[in-house]
Amino acid sequence: MSSSAAGVRSGTPGSPGSAAGPVWTLPASVLAPVQRSGATVEEAIAALATAAAQLTAIAAARSAAGAAEEGEIFSMQAVMASDPAFVAAIHDAAKGGADGAAALIAAGEVQAALLASLPDEYLAARAADVRDVASRAARILAGTTIPLPGRPIILVAEDLPPSVSAEIPREHLLGIALRAGSRTAHAVILARAAGIPCIVAARELEVDGSLDGVKAVVDGAAGTLTLAPSSADLAAADAVKKQGAVDATRRATLRGTPCVMANGTRVHLYANIGSADGAARAVEVGAEGVGLLRSEFLLLDRETPPDEREQMRAFTKVFEALRADRPLTLRLADIGGDKEIPYLKLPHEANPFLGLRGYRLAMIKDRPDLRALFASQVAAALRAAAATGGALRIMAPMISVRAEVDDLLALIKAVRAELAARGEAAAEYPAAIGVMIEVPAAALTIAELAAGLDFVSVGTNDLTQYAMAADRINPALVALQDASAPGVVALLRAVVEGAKKAGVEVGVCGELAGSVSGARLLTEIGIYELSMDPAAVDEVREGLLGA
Repeated sequence: MSSSAAGVRSGTPGSPGSAAGPVWTLPASVLAPVQRSGATVEEAIAALATAAAQLTAIAAARSAAGAAEEGEIFSMQAVMASDPAFVAAIHDAAKGGADGAAALIAAGEVQAALLASLPDEYLAARAADVRDVASRAARILAGTTIPLPGRPIILVAEDLPPSVSAEIPREHLLGIALRAGSRTAHAVILARAAGIPCIVAARELEVDGSLDGVKAVVDGAAGTLTLAPSSADLAAADAVKKQGAVDATRRATLRGTPCVMANGTRVHLYANIGSADGAARAVEVGAEGVGLLRSEFLLLDRETPPDEREQMRAFTKVFEALRADRPLTLRLADIGGDKEIPYLKLPHEANPFLGLRGYRLAMIKDRPDLRALFASQVAAALRAAAATGGALRIMAPMISVRAEVDDLLALIKAVRAELAARGEAAAEYPAAIGVMIEVPAAALTIAELAAGLDFVSVGTNDLTQYAMAADRINPALVALQDASAPGVVALLRAVVEGAKKAGVEVGVCGELAGSVSGARLLTEIGIYELSMDPAAVDEVREGLLGA
């Protein structure tokens, strides 16, 4: 064994737990586009349809096995593979002279680029799903298969697409270590759901096959891969694995228990979701409601904006999954200048993170279509809530000044008037109104900004980005992407103080709420409504109950 095949490779914690086993490197060829010379466009489209059918079957199997979150991922990929916009992109690529295989891969890159440009980390990570769908279809077209390990292994790779992970028998996948990826990548979500330790963004990890066969220990909580571990390392990994199983079982028994801290403080635990399946998962883990529904899932990967009826049907499914006793917080479209959604024809901006993002789009005077999009979301949500008896909260993103709040209130009033004119009972249906606090200027002026609102919710990811002047999707700035940094904490304290003066509730729907340490910090500051990924609810609940 060479000296390079020893030591520790550090990355970002993904899925907690520890496991030991030999390294098996996923061949780079699996992640590279598979080409079949001479394939026709019709064959490429047929392969895409086959991929959609396969993904639908995988989604059904995962859901039937009780893995709703995994089923949701593959169901979403099936929708991507069935999207007419994907087929249209294949035809467009073929017009440039590409054969069917090349057009398929090119179309996948076009669709992926639309998602990769998004500032929302969760949605940007979905670009990998589009590429994965295209790769699956290309493999079908070429008749190739994925090489599989024949024994339990620690998988090492540049990245791990969902469709590849679906092919590997679960009993053979002990742990995962990736050079690329992020905490919101589907590789991490799938690993968490399956209880598989996982680390991502291990920049110094060798993925050229040189580590194959080397014994290793992956620690998902610490974010490390220890190569050629000592006997003490192996014993510690075994102890962590056993304790993880005990912890998961114990935490699950606390579902349904009100989260009351030792000092008597009641904390409400909500979930961040992006679909009706996500709502079902939130209910499963005992979340008290949804603190953030990403409405963008209805806007992406299509050629025209969804109409009010389509949005109402989607929101109704979410309400039905939640049941009437859990509030649903709808975040209005968090799109912007860097989100190249073709049918919106948004202007190109040199610095999109500081450009036309979120609710700012609804106020562009010469773009009534954008204002109508926001209005249709409000109308659809009110109608869905009225139809199901759901508790609705409407929240606008990227609010900086009072004029934007006044405009939001005016837009909602106008929507209600329009619904009343149509004879819709939803015109009078109650809904709490709030805004996201993601901009330092807003955090420092809550007392004036939030007058007339019911709540504010802090997006700690963007607030940290703007406070620290550090792009939150730039891996070189990880050290500055710290929501617990003194400057960010000072802004959070200002939000709490201002919210008290304004008489509004305050919560957090950013990543900081999804860890025990972050949740404890937030409750110490005085924030008692925390929204997080459903996978984090059990651990945070237990951590706060013991605080």
